[in-house]
Amino acid sequence: MLIAFYIILGIIALFMIMQFGMVLAAKKSKGMRLSGLKGNLKKLESKGESGLVYFFSPSCHACKSQTPVIKTLQSNYKNVYDVDISKDSNTARIFGIKATPTTIAVKDGIISQVFLGVKPQDFLEKILIGSK
Repeated sequence: MLIAFYIILGIIALFMIMQFGMVLAAKKSKGMRLSGLKGNLKKLESKGESGLVYFFSPSCHACKSQTPVIKTLQSNYKNVYDVDISKDSNTARIFGIKATPTTIAVKDGIISQVFLGVKPQDFLEKILIGSK
């Protein structure tokens, strides 16, 4: 019985360490200058441009609740972009994406903020308004 407790405790500790590692890895990209982007995202490399880039995966359960929020923001703001990492892994690599959902704020061609997980619409709108 005591061995089972330690095994469960070890699994929980391992899970928490992995989560912490993903957060640290994602935060490393903050302050990084962007280059090599294509399509609509290319303009985010320019000085004076800002926006939010949302990275998701169709198989991600948390993304299923975040995606409608992003779609609403896209209907209200021109500078909100979404990237399906299963179709565009190169862009995910440029931004240093390690987990989904991840939303990144970009200003003047530099990653200014990184948000892991589901974020409410009003929070993301404040980031958008503040980045202008």
